[in-house]
Amino acid sequence: METHQNDPAFISAWHDGTLNSDQLSELTSDQSERYQLHLDYLKEHKGHESQHELMAIILLFALFSSQFLILYWKKKHYASYQIVSLSGLYIFPVLFSLYNGWARFIIIWCLFSIVNGFVIHKASRKPLESMTPRMVYKWYSVLYTASFAVGLVGYCMMILVFFGFAAIFNAGPGLMEAGVLFLSYGLYFGVLGRDFVEICSDRMASTIGYYSKEGLPQKHLQGEICAVCGQATSQHHNVANLADHPTGKPMFADDQIHQLACKHVFHEKCIRGWCMVGKKDICPYCKEKVDLKQFKKNPWDTQQQLYLNLLDGVRYLVVWQPIIFGAVQLAYYLFGLD
Repeated sequence: METHQNDPAFISAWHDGTLNSDQLSELTSDQSERYQLHLDYLKEHKGHESQHELMAIILLFALFSSQFLILYWKKKHYASYQIVSLSGLYIFPVLFSLYNGWARFIIIWCLFSIVNGFVIHKASRKPLESMTPRMVYKWYSVLYTASFAVGLVGYCMMILVFFGFAAIFNAGPGLMEAGVLFLSYGLYFGVLGRDFVEICSDRMASTIGYYSKEGLPQKHLQGEICAVCGQATSQHHNVANLADHPTGKPMFADDQIHQLACKHVFHEKCIRGWCMVGKKDICPYCKEKVDLKQFKKNPWDTQQQLYLNLLDGVRYLVVWQPIIFGAVQLAYYLFGLD
């Protein structure tokens, strides 16, 4: 082939596997062997261009159609969507960790499950203790803050490596690995908390009786009663049994109150927990839309809300993307595509 290295026609025929008899007779034994291997390669991969086009079409179709199916499912059957989404988010990562032997993640996951299981147990009890809603929202607020801080540290590590600042401090490739690890942990446990608190919010509010996800609530909300915790918002409110209040006045009566546009009044901590932490943008009694901007009193509140919105988007990557790509691989197998 060396004698024809400047012959475009010969080179093209070689690559296409269409050398004529005269050209073949000029090849050495080594060149003939290489040419035969090239012919075998062309034969093995014949038609792969069309296969690649079909594979690309299947992948694009799966990505776009899955978006519509997931959105439709979420809109029409949110309860089942929530259960499947949370189950996948909770179970799949730990199964992968067990398979790959990631002991550190398994230990952190177990510790989280123990504490979170206790919180869910408290939120599910009937009757519900008055302090439980605040305890639940406090736990998930701390979890959000911790996951935000861990994720931010990981993101900063990755930025340092990306812009070359890590080399100044003689930081090796381990810094990028640590950054990815921190960011993954922050996003994962942030998403988990985001889903669990929504379930707890609905259950606690339904147990107290002033909220019903569908239909009318069990109780009629009287004036100066917080529908989130069920306690009075004023010490002047008539309390049926003051024996339950050792101080001689309703629990949380000295707390700051917040009135929504619908005129319903709540404890400041309760309604902030319901809206900002519990993923609710409606009044827990009348379900009128709530403007969340009224709860953003400082820059941290705005950043926290942006982070919570980011967590909602990460769920798709953690839960649904592996399922979608698994379905695509199954389609490739059924169609015999390599």
